[in-house]
Amino acid sequence: MRYHSPQHAMNTRIITLALVGLLAAALFVSVVASEATAQPAAADRQTMLGPGLYVFQTRILTATCGDADRTGYVTTYLATIDGIPGERSMSMVLVNSDYWKMWALTVTPALHVVGSSEQARIHGTNGFDVSLHGDQLTGQGTRTYQMGERHCSVSFDALLRRVDR
Repeated sequence: MRYHSPQHAMNTRIITLALVGLLAAALFVSVVASEATAQPAAADRQTMLGPGLYVFQTRILTATCGDADRTGYVTTYLATIDGIPGERSMSMVLVNSDYWKMWALTVTPALHVVGSSEQARIHGTNGFDVSLHGDQLTGQGTRTYQMGERHCSVSFDALLRRVDR
């Protein structure tokens, strides 16, 4: 049996603790780095809506205040959708619209795209809910607002179709 001095035993403990500390630090850095670069879980990603150039169309079904275009009237907007591919939240800008220009879009777990818009000059809301049918998203929407003392609403069919592919 070899005899080790107390100093040798102390040095061995210090070296062992230092190595354990370095390994723990390396593991911590590795975990933090992988979390920082991790993509959303596969269940959180979606492929039906991505950034790009779209056509957004509305066809009026009903309007209560008589200030909207007549029933059946179709309006076509050029829309840009911006965001990170696969994410569930994106933004949409209607390039050729003076009203309800900015939209927040959310892809729900049931694979519907829900859009909502507010306008600073108008007290009201504007929204739609569309789902995939073939190569386009279709559904319905409503817009509500105040016109003087009157509460007004417009319901519409909505279509969102990508055109830059």
